[in-house]
Amino acid sequence: MQAIRIVDATLREGNQAPGVRFSVEQACHIATLLAAVGVDMIECGHARVSEQERLRIGAIRALGLPTPLLSHARAQREDIDAASASGAQWVGIFCGINRVSRLTRLGGRPAASVMEMVRRSVAYAKSLGLGVRYTVEDASRTPDELVIRVLRAAVEEGADRICYADTLGAMTPGVFGAKVAAIRAALPGTDLEVHIHDDRGFAMANAWAALEAGANWISTSVNGIGERCGITDLALLLANLDLEAKQPLRQAQALQHLSAYVAAATRSAPDHRRPVVGRNAFTHTARLHTQAMQRSGLSYAVFDAQRCGRVVQLAPPPAPRTIDAMVVAPQVISATELKYHRAGPGSRYVMVDDRFVDDARQYCIVRDIPPQHTPAAAHVDPHRHGCDSLFLFIGKEVGLTGLRVEVLLDGEVRELHSPASMLIPAGAEHSYRVLGGSGLYVNHVLAGDYNASLLETGDQTAAPETAIAAAGASSIALLRQFLADMTCVRTDSLCLDADLIEDGVIDSIGMLELFVFIEAHTRQALPDTGLDTQYLRTIRSIADRFLTGPPAHAPAR
Repeated sequence: MQAIRIVDATLREGNQAPGVRFSVEQACHIATLLAAVGVDMIECGHARVSEQERLRIGAIRALGLPTPLLSHARAQREDIDAASASGAQWVGIFCGINRVSRLTRLGGRPAASVMEMVRRSVAYAKSLGLGVRYTVEDASRTPDELVIRVLRAAVEEGADRICYADTLGAMTPGVFGAKVAAIRAALPGTDLEVHIHDDRGFAMANAWAALEAGANWISTSVNGIGERCGITDLALLLANLDLEAKQPLRQAQALQHLSAYVAAATRSAPDHRRPVVGRNAFTHTARLHTQAMQRSGLSYAVFDAQRCGRVVQLAPPPAPRTIDAMVVAPQVISATELKYHRAGPGSRYVMVDDRFVDDARQYCIVRDIPPQHTPAAAHVDPHRHGCDSLFLFIGKEVGLTGLRVEVLLDGEVRELHSPASMLIPAGAEHSYRVLGGSGLYVNHVLAGDYNASLLETGDQTAAPETAIAAAGASSIALLRQFLADMTCVRTDSLCLDADLIEDGVIDSIGMLELFVFIEAHTRQALPDTGLDTQYLRTIRSIADRFLTGPPAHAPAR
């Protein structure tokens, strides 16, 4: 494979997903995180679409990120002018040339006319000083000869990168790889990108086939969001590139936060089984599996959880669903147990959460508010959840009246009179306080652990890579000294298998090999001590703690 580059289209393709419209604030935060995880280009929108779109692109440009920005555009001057005015350094011109595209989108133009339109638009964009990517839309239904002709025409007019788009997600990996290989052979000196939809579930497989066939740019989105079934998933691609030693996965924590943030902003969380970012991706339940995972974090895992910014979860089998297990006697617990909360007026009853019902996946409290003659002190700071939640306000007077509150939702403040409710979409900043009267306040969150459901928007980037490398080198020196102390063997005489250590990291399989190494050398150094099982267990425990720190597995909450 050539050096691989990623253009992430979350803010353009993802913004076309059903029910999604990123705000300026959301777009800026997503762009910042995309830059942090190391994508090579950010496809930030289609500037010609609306004033809101131009505001979003302009705001992202004002961040001064080191990652270049690309604005989508039709093969029309107005679109290209809008892209240039937005501040994006690149324009992504798209235009299909097959019969369907010509009849349904281009007024029945003949192929020769479309070819000339592509030439003119690429040349015009270059005259404005823009980097140009030209995409053959719906390339998978376009004759191969016509695809190569129009791509060559774009390159002749100065296109810096060409893109083959499987707009329908129609192709299988073998066929897709062959198509990409033919383009690479015809245009060997030009950067080649692929944009792949997932309608048949082949987006990741087709992306990998394209890389093996000579493509060097892949179009992705966070959580794979996009039109219909979406496109290639950014996290999964990065994890696979890391696994195959093609490109190291950096800023894994930022990648996980990016997935959670986009899930909240779109109100569309990745399914629990999605690799790398799904809730169950690193969760093990079967008894044999959990026992093996406690010995080695790679026993039943292809991806290393820590390298992906996750921890291994060892989940017990679900408890029987008896009525006794489902019924909860509410407990009065102060709101101080929650982040961003202080003690509020009246008594707070915890009706249900994961502590009281195993795997409840729901949190609900009821606050019994006594009569308030003056506004109560604010006791809830603005915060966000990664899932939807709900406020209910119920007064104690006739018709559920008698309670006045003030609510905050994404910067807007309103006074509400009971009875009233407020839906809080995932990712929305919110709070409330009591102004007067008496009644019940109900808060229901679609998560069983309130604090774990909070969506933080602070800096999620990890330590600089140089610091990590230095720490790794230091760890190796400490490891050699530790083994020398344990085995009574001179440091320079230790013969460690080089495979145990890679870039300063010892993986779980390597740990098992180290245990064997320690036991064998300790027996050689102390042949007459009659080492017993307990002592060997102590050696294992010390080595485990010294080399790995806290275990990478934790009980499932």
